[in-house]
Order: sequence, then C-alpha cells, then structure tokens
Amino acid sequence: MTANPAEVSLTSRGSATVQRVLAGLSIAGVVACMIVLAFSGQPWWAILLWELGMLFVVLIMLAIWGTAGDSAKETAALAAAGTQVLGELTDKSLYDAGDDVYYDLTLWIPLPQGGFSVTHRCSRAECSSRRPGEKIPMLVDPEVRTWAVFH
Repeated sequence: MTANPAEVSLTSRGSATVQRVLAGLSIAGVVACMIVLAFSGQPWWAILLWELGMLFVVLIMLAIWGTAGDSAKETAALAAAGTQVLGELTDKSLYDAGDDVYYDLTLWIPLPQGGFSVTHRCSRAECSSRRPGEKIPMLVDPEVRTWAVFH
C-alpha cells in the first residue's frame, strides 16, 4: 500500500495520443530547424545559442510525450480497480501563483476500512464554486490509494 495517496490526472487514451502526436511533430520540426540552422552561415555563437534554445524545446516535448502516456496508463489502472465515492470538501483556500489563481481543496475520501484526507489543486470553475461540506464525485482505488476528481 502506498503511504501517501497519489492524485491521478484523468487522461483518456485518445487525449494521450493527440498529445504524443503533437509532441512528435514538434520534435521533428525543431530537429529539422536545428539541421538547417547548422548550415545557415550565421556566427558560431549565434548558432550555438539557437541550438541550445531548440534543444530545450525538444526536451520539453519529450517530457510531454512521456507524461501523456503515463497519465493514460494511470487512468486506465484507476478505472479498472477503482470505485466511485463522494468525497467531502472540508476546506478550501486560494492559491495565487502570480499569473494564475488556483484553489486548494482539502477532501475527505470515505472508505469502509477508514478514509483519508487529500488535497486537490485546481483552477477550474467547478472547483472554484465549491463550498465546504459539499460532496464531490471521485474515483478511488483503496488498495494503492490513488484517486481522481471527476470534473
């Protein structure tokens, strides 16, 4: 059993496929630009700076590629082994990240063998309008203590 409950970001296989296709196309385009740039005749230091910037973009796209697949696998595992419950919102606080505003929702997940408390950070309108005491539909796998909020 996992000591700390882990939130699963619900991702369908179709959504993960779209994310992977877009990341793959982006990687192919950036690599093509890197090859063309190498023979562009610009000063070596300018080429180096451009190549480093594009390498950074490739690394970000590779991260998107990997996390999309992982999220879809975690969602499939949770859907296969999980049960639907109504979690209770016990506390809500505002988290200002500068450009974005998030809500930290503290949820109590009731289970027959004893529930547990988790925190869900979200910027969706559904979560921002929730009030303490409300019930929120969730999917929980009590064996491995993974959970997800239905939006």
